[in-house]
Amino acid sequence: MLHALNEKLIELDIKRNYYALILIEEGQGKLTQQELAVLLESDKVSVVRIVDYLAEKGYVSRVREQSDKRKYGLLLTEKAMNELPQIKCAMEEVFHSAFMGVSVIKLEELYKTLNEIKINLNNRSLKHE
Repeated sequence: MLHALNEKLIELDIKRNYYALILIEEGQGKLTQQELAVLLESDKVSVVRIVDYLAEKGYVSRVREQSDKRKYGLLLTEKAMNELPQIKCAMEEVFHSAFMGVSVIKLEELYKTLNEIKINLNNRSLKHE
C-alpha cells in the first residue's frame, strides 16, 4: 500500500510518514513526540527520526509549550497544510483500490485477525521484559 501511495504522491518531496502528518494535524499543535509515538505504536527514537525528516522537508515544526518549557508540540507548516488534502485523497484512493471487492465480513475478519496478532505480540513482549 505504501508503494501505491508513493506512486500517487510522486511529486511530493516526502516518501513516507503520511499518516504521521494526519495525526499531527489532529493534535492541533498540542501533540508531543511522545504522544505521537504512542499513537503510531512506535518507539521514541523512531518518532524523533520521523519528526526530524518531516521538519527537514518543511512539513512540521516543533513549538515549545507554554505550560511546560521542556515539551514541544508538533505543528504542521503551511506547506504541509497545502499538501495534506492531496495526501488524504491519495490515501483514500489507495485504500479504496486495495479493498475493492472485499466483503465487509472479510474486512472485519482481517481486522480481528490483525488485532489478535497484535495482542499476541504485545503479550509476548511483556513476557520477555
